[in-house]
Amino acid sequence: MNARPIAVPLPPAVRALYRAGLTGALVTFACAVAFQVLSVVHADVHLQPTDVPLSADAFLRPLNDRPQAVLLWMAFDTLFVIAYVTTFAAARALTVSRSLGALSLAAMVTAGALDTVENAVLAVHAAQAWAVEPLTTAPTMTLYVIAHLKTAAATTGIAFLALALPARDRLLRAAILAAGAFVLVTVAGVALPELAPAEALPILLFMGLLAGVFARRLKAGLPPDADADADAGADAGAGADPAFAVREP
Repeated sequence: MNARPIAVPLPPAVRALYRAGLTGALVTFACAVAFQVLSVVHADVHLQPTDVPLSADAFLRPLNDRPQAVLLWMAFDTLFVIAYVTTFAAARALTVSRSLGALSLAAMVTAGALDTVENAVLAVHAAQAWAVEPLTTAPTMTLYVIAHLKTAAATTGIAFLALALPARDRLLRAAILAAGAFVLVTVAGVALPELAPAEALPILLFMGLLAGVFARRLKAGLPPDADADADAGADAGAGADPAFAVREP
C-alpha cells in the first residue's frame, strides 16, 4: 500500500504566530483599502508631503480646515503600523534565510517607528488646530525627511522578505512578485512623486497573498515539505513550521 503523508498538528506557539500573521495581513489590507476611500472622500487632504509636490500653504490648509479628517486618518494609520509590524514579525517564520529575515524585520520595525513619529507630528498639529487656533507654520521639511526615511526602510524590509521567501509554490512566487513590484514602484516614486498612489496596488496584492500563505499554514491536513520547513524552523528560532511530514501505512 502506498504511504500517505500526513501533517502533524502545529504546536500552539507556532499556530499563534501564524494566526497573528494572518490577522496582521488582513488588517493591513483593510487599512490600505480605507486609505484609498479616505483619499477619495477627502481629496484635498494630503498627509504625505512626498506624495505630490505641495506648497507649504497647500499642505498646511487641511491641518487647519479638516483637522477631524486628519485625525481619522491618523487613527487608521496607527492601526496600520501595528498590523504591518505584526505581519512581518510573523513572516520571518516563513523565510529560508535567518539573516535576510532578521534584516527584513529590523527594517520594518524601523519603518514602523518612523511612521509613528510622523503620525504623532501630524496628529499633534491637527489636534492643536482643532482645539486651539489655526496653525501658521507646518513642519514640512521635518515630515519630508521622516517620510523619505520611512519609505526607504519599508522598501528595504519588503525587498529583504521577498529575497528570503521560498519560491516553492504559486502562492509564494506571487507574493515575491508583488513585493518586487512594490519595490520598483516605490523607488520610481522617489523620482516621480505622481506615481505614489500606484504603490497601493502591489501592497494590497502582497498583503492579500501573505494572508493566503498564513491561512494555508494554519489549515489542517496539508502535508508540509519537511526539509524546507526544517530550514525555516531553524531560521525562525522556534520553528517556522515544525509539522514535519510523517507517514502511515
